[in-house]
Amino acid sequence: MSGTPHRWRVLWAAFITYLLDSYDLIVLAIAMPVLLKVLDMSLPEGGLLGSATMLGAMAGGVLFGLIAENRGRRFALILALLWLGLGMGAVYIVSTWEQWMVLRLVTGIAIGGIWGPCAALIAAHWSPEYRGRAASFVYSSFAIGAVLASLVGRMVLHTDWHVLFLMGTVSIPIALLVYRLVPADPAQPVTADGEGRTGVGVGAIFRDGMARTTFLATLISVVNLAGYWGAAYWIPTFLTKERGLSLTTMAWFSFVMYLGMFLGFQFFGALSDRIGRRKAMIAAFLTVAFAVALYIIVRNPVFLFWWGIVVGFGLCGVGGVLGAYFAELFPERIRAYAGGFCWNMGRIGAVLAPFTIGAIGKNYGLQTGLAITCVVYILGAVLLMFLPETLRPGHEMET
Repeated sequence: MSGTPHRWRVLWAAFITYLLDSYDLIVLAIAMPVLLKVLDMSLPEGGLLGSATMLGAMAGGVLFGLIAENRGRRFALILALLWLGLGMGAVYIVSTWEQWMVLRLVTGIAIGGIWGPCAALIAAHWSPEYRGRAASFVYSSFAIGAVLASLVGRMVLHTDWHVLFLMGTVSIPIALLVYRLVPADPAQPVTADGEGRTGVGVGAIFRDGMARTTFLATLISVVNLAGYWGAAYWIPTFLTKERGLSLTTMAWFSFVMYLGMFLGFQFFGALSDRIGRRKAMIAAFLTVAFAVALYIIVRNPVFLFWWGIVVGFGLCGVGGVLGAYFAELFPERIRAYAGGFCWNMGRIGAVLAPFTIGAIGKNYGLQTGLAITCVVYILGAVLLMFLPETLRPGHEMET
């Protein structure tokens, strides 16, 4: 059997939830040109708004992970959606850079709070042999959310940029939908002396021999997100400045790359159910390393434009599989917290990579910076060799 009777409802609830999560993460970048003028910000100040969002997400991975383990995964997901909607709607009441810093930090907490509970719910309702596909499908909504943010931005930025953020408040009614679709968490077992299960604390992922696993899993996430944001952030600039693609052509490049991302999520998720999580992720890391390397070597503009599909195909391959992998790597009672912690702490890479690649590009050319991302991805493939395979055909679902 592929999972519980509720598996499809949980799948679609998680898919919609993560779509909104990715939309709310991307809209800041879409609105940044307007915000720079409206708030009279410098470029570094604009960058700090993004950093505040990432810092909030890192805190949210911990906070909502603990809420999920101690109050229920469904409860954590609903709370994060409500929090997210309020944060997006609050753009109408902030007007200074300092207020925006606080708002993005607080909203970021909700953004970081969704990944872990989603992964845990998919693991709870989908059997291991289908879990890679299910998790990858859920997280492939990242690509759709990003495209949606781009399309909405094109429609409203020249009239009222607030609407771009206001669209994010749809997560509030979606919270009700999640309540209806996702079944309540099972009651915690009671011991012989009448005591319930001990609550999960901050240190739970570092005890009982889990510290090494937590460290390595977080490092994989750092590598994955550093590679993604380093490549995705600078490839468009590289193609225009160093390979001569026109701005008109590049206007469509993001859609080409996001199409590749969506397909890559599905492919590597299915591959992980067939050959194992670790082998599939190694294949994804090596695929994107090879794909980015070709950008450095090849100079044909038409080829480089369409090769974006292949780059996108590999860029997010690991991100989807990690949803299943982290859930299986840690004990069931801490999987929402552990997964959310490892994924969101990986945002350190997302913060550092664009700046680092830009600094390298300034002194040595962007092709050198992109070559560094290839090395980062190869390093990720090597690091995976130090973690175990978690797909064990024939094993029953954990409850």
